[in-house]
Amino acid sequence: MNDRMGIAMPGFARLAILVALVSSMALVAEAETNADPAEGHRLALKICSACHVVASDQQFPPILRKPAPNFQAIAARPGTSAASLQRFILTTHAEIATPKGMPNPQLTEDQAAEIAAYMVSLGSANRAAPK
Repeated sequence: MNDRMGIAMPGFARLAILVALVSSMALVAEAETNADPAEGHRLALKICSACHVVASDQQFPPILRKPAPNFQAIAARPGTSAASLQRFILTTHAEIATPKGMPNPQLTEDQAAEIAAYMVSLGSANRAAPK
């Protein structure tokens, strides 16, 4: 089989890629189930609050002139899940073409899972609140 560039990819390479993808999905799922939203809240206040409004108990406003989206708004987006948030958090979005994109916060997978669990808890609180 050829990849997009027309280079033949041996069967074991395709299998290795598939195994890596499945393994990473399993790690994300495992981290999700063990993630502590309270620890995620603590981490978000320390790490994310320079750019985002992460909680009502945040001591200082974000330093960005136009703050990044607040965690409550992110959590309320359709299709937001702990897994999607964790993947986003662990991905660098600042590049030469988009220098204002979110930089890589240099978190471990467990830390990203805890912040994602905290963010999901904000969305759950929104859906549970009486209207």
